[in-house]
Amino acid sequence: MTITTKWILPVAAVTAVALSSFSINAAESSVEGAPTRSVKVWDLDLSDSQDVQTLYQRVQIAATDVCRSAARRHWKETRTAAPMGWTDACVADAVDAAVRDVGNPMLAALHIRTGVARND
Repeated sequence: MTITTKWILPVAAVTAVALSSFSINAAESSVEGAPTRSVKVWDLDLSDSQDVQTLYQRVQIAATDVCRSAARRHWKETRTAAPMGWTDACVADAVDAAVRDVGNPMLAALHIRTGVARND
C-alpha cells in the first residue's frame, strides 16, 4: 500500500453527506471533522417519485462535491493525485450510505435501478 493510498482510503471511509436531520456516513465511522454536505429535503415529498428523483440527484451532487474536495485537499497536502478511480468509489460509497441510512424504499429502488448500487 502506498502512502497515497494509506491517506486517501480513510477519507473514503469517513466521507459524509448530511440529509436534513439525517446524518449519512459513507461508512460507520465516528471520526470528528469528516467532510459533510447538507442536502435540503424540506421542500420534497418523499412519497412522490419526482421528488425522490430530485433527492437522489441532490445526494449524488453532494457526494461528488465532498469527494472531489477530499481529492483536491489530498493533492494540496501531498502533491500526489488520488489513486485512479478513488473519487468514483468515494461517491458511490457515500451515495450508497445515504440511500441506506435514509431508509426510503422508493429511494432505494431508484438507486438500484440506476445500476450504481454497490454490493460490498
